[in-house]
Amino acid sequence: MRKIKAWSISKKILVSLVVLILAVTLSTGIQFAINMTIKSEPQRPIESIDAGGSDRLIYYYDQYLNHDTLPDGIELNEVFVNSELEGTYAYIDGRYDCSDFRMNSLVRLYYAYGDQLPDSTKANIKRVMLDFKYWMDQGGSDSMCYWSENHQILFATQEYLVGQAFPNDRFTVDNKLGSEHMEMAEARINAWMNQRYLYGFTEWYSNNYYPEDIAPMANFIQFSEDEEMVNRMKMIMDLIWFDMASQSYKFEGLDEGGDPRTYYVFVSSSGRMYSDNRVSDDIGNRMRNYIDYIVQKEETRAFSKSWSTSTNGFFNCFKQMIEAEDTEGHPYYEVPAVIKAIFDDPSETKTIRSSQSLDVEELAGEGLLGQEDNQIMMQWDMEAFTNPPVIQNTVKYIAKNKMFTNDFLKDFALINLWPLRAFGLLGSVSRLLDPSTNGVAIERANVYTYKTANYAMSNAQAYQPGEYADQQSINSLNLTNYLSIFTTQPAKIPRRSGTPTYWSGNGRQPYSVQERNVTLQVYLPPENAGFMEPMVVKEMTHVFFPFELFDEVDETYLNEGYIFGRADSSYVMIKARYALEFVDFAVSDIEGNRDDMLVRGSANDVLAERYDLVQTGPGYHYFVIEASSADSETFADFISRTLANTLSFEADTGALSYASVLDGSTDLTELRAVYAEGFYLDDVIQNLQYARYENPYVTGGLTARKAGILSFTYLNKTLTLDYENNIRTVGD
Repeated sequence: MRKIKAWSISKKILVSLVVLILAVTLSTGIQFAINMTIKSEPQRPIESIDAGGSDRLIYYYDQYLNHDTLPDGIELNEVFVNSELEGTYAYIDGRYDCSDFRMNSLVRLYYAYGDQLPDSTKANIKRVMLDFKYWMDQGGSDSMCYWSENHQILFATQEYLVGQAFPNDRFTVDNKLGSEHMEMAEARINAWMNQRYLYGFTEWYSNNYYPEDIAPMANFIQFSEDEEMVNRMKMIMDLIWFDMASQSYKFEGLDEGGDPRTYYVFVSSSGRMYSDNRVSDDIGNRMRNYIDYIVQKEETRAFSKSWSTSTNGFFNCFKQMIEAEDTEGHPYYEVPAVIKAIFDDPSETKTIRSSQSLDVEELAGEGLLGQEDNQIMMQWDMEAFTNPPVIQNTVKYIAKNKMFTNDFLKDFALINLWPLRAFGLLGSVSRLLDPSTNGVAIERANVYTYKTANYAMSNAQAYQPGEYADQQSINSLNLTNYLSIFTTQPAKIPRRSGTPTYWSGNGRQPYSVQERNVTLQVYLPPENAGFMEPMVVKEMTHVFFPFELFDEVDETYLNEGYIFGRADSSYVMIKARYALEFVDFAVSDIEGNRDDMLVRGSANDVLAERYDLVQTGPGYHYFVIEASSADSETFADFISRTLANTLSFEADTGALSYASVLDGSTDLTELRAVYAEGFYLDDVIQNLQYARYENPYVTGGLTARKAGILSFTYLNKTLTLDYENNIRTVGD
């Protein structure tokens, strides 16, 4: 009887478990099926819209009010102004991605030129501003990107300034008053500024994205009525300009007419760069006009592509803020004299070390892992979505704000399953599967930059070796204003846009380290595609080496993995593990392997057939890159010397050793890079975890991470920033 009773109880338990499993499976399946039906909103309009009218108008009105000549046929009457803005309105009303770019110029147009605008235009602008959506939690479906570093400050300053202009009007997105939106935006602006001050820029040294930070900062500095916040924003503006001054390479070249011309080449290692941004200062540096305008305004005014004729909305927001004066006749902002002087530092060599941003694993300890705005801002400006520490938080935030219809985030619907969320399993799933999306996260970079009068070399030291990558630019060598050199382990994304690609980012990150004028780079190309990785490029790495832009190239030793180049008075030696071979367009531009160098920006305008220098072979790959110049040796002597340098490679461990006389030295130094383990100089391991700043321009030569006070000194000029106490002291 007892056995029968026990069997009866066991049977009930078993049946209950089966029913539970079936219920969980069924409910999960139903939820998955429902999630699969979610349709995303378009990122871009189906038909092309000319949305640049607000950009052009702030340029036209500036020209008009400064008594400069307007372009032929331009008359700032009501019909023309309203017709210019039709596309801007349509794009913003559609809430397409990058609508905030257009809104930024619209805000300036309203604030700076409101007295000049027709009444009908002002009424239309007000309507568009009040109808817009400024943050992820405000409701409605769209596919705008709110979260990257530049978008965060664009949306927040716009919301603040619109709320300031219309404090008693209601925003249609949530029926809240302008004053309420102003308060919400204030919290995000303060969070953004605080994070930049403490941790630096996540999109470190980005010549593509710094303009998109500077423009909204300029609008806020000029138009915000909160003096304390404005003062703090000036501090962050100082920091971004210090970044550019410390990383720019001053090159004495020729202008478009063949006359002497100074270039400030801002093409460094970076958190976010595209292929054209990496090619050269001429092709990809979106900051050139800004730097020319601040450092050599009159010398560059008359150039055909000068700042003086630029209709770029981001640049003109900055320029007009610089030129404007407050009611007491004082400029709203001036780039501090110490920073301007650093651009022209005549020292023969400069070594600049810095630490930017955070690692994903640091977020929790900094109190930045959670659902509050300041927390999600740091997580998502790092583009950290699927990494194990954050993925649970990511899905929760997307679900809470009904953002699965956002085209950037739609794939998260596939894992928005209640068992995974309820039992906290998403982090374990991410850790187990290691999806390729984990490589999107822009984590802490320890950047080493070495500058001379003839070249500049920059590297993010030992940055995430072997990991997936996205838009990070690990290494860069600038020889002139028109020629930069870099390597990648290419990636493929078939039939869709996105990164990484053939030249942007890496399929897998290298173990890349630098000391002065030499970098050692060890790659391990993937053998198989990772989870969610569409395809991989096996047994291949390559160098951007535009043959025709060099004055002289020696390719005698290509089969041995060597190539040598001279551009102006600068030299480069590249040594690879395997033979090097130039691959032509027909190979590098095939379907699924699209050569983004040919379609991004204007890089293809300067490229001829030979620029894609490839090495192919199994296992680890390496590149040794050494730079030199005519100030030290002849090109022939450089070739002979570097060919004679000893080099060894351990194919089983990825340990690369190279001995050379480093720039400024007389004795040999052995550099040794052991893949994902360490970097040694003459057998002494190097600390590659840098302070916030390590350079000759900060007081004492070193500033700790998260320092309360940042102090810069050069040529008896000073700048001291005390963010907590809101004290900015500029000494000339």
